[in-house]
Amino acid sequence: MARRANLSAPHSMKPRLAIALLLATVIGITLSHLQVKKLDHGFLLEVDGRPVDVQGRWAEVVNDWRRDCASVDTWPAQDARLAGALRALQAESPPASHSARIVAAWGSGPWLLIQAEFDELLPAVVLMKLQGDDWNVVPRGVWSGQTHPWRPGPLIRSYLQQQVPLAPAALLACFEPPAASGPALQTRMR
Repeated sequence: MARRANLSAPHSMKPRLAIALLLATVIGITLSHLQVKKLDHGFLLEVDGRPVDVQGRWAEVVNDWRRDCASVDTWPAQDARLAGALRALQAESPPASHSARIVAAWGSGPWLLIQAEFDELLPAVVLMKLQGDDWNVVPRGVWSGQTHPWRPGPLIRSYLQQQVPLAPAALLACFEPPAASGPALQTRMR
């Protein structure tokens, strides 16, 4: 007796095969939107062409968790104690540096970390050290430039730590680029 196929019954897929196909589809679609790029400062994840600094974000999380700012003071930008540091900064790269404005400052012992803006120069983060009664810019202790697409805090901290290994680790760890410090920093410090 010959068996006849039941043409009216729906063809059913095995559950394991269905799950595997669904998983492969989800992974394929996700990967079509993601790309990892190796650049000078590390790896960037691109999501639909938009760069995301996953390493920088992770570094911020770890820094926020590990840092101890007990030995670091935040100084108001208009603090009179910063007058000498501002003069030293304005004399660093004349005539363009004459327009220097201190946006934020952090101090630890004889060390000072300032964030500055200029009329014609890119924003800068500068390590200074008190010698006698004078603030001096630490050799190789200047970061200036754009951070995009990198997270600014981790990039600048890492750069300054590499350039000036004797700088207090707590001072660098407690550096946070101000979120609302003017249009020049807004475009460069995302």
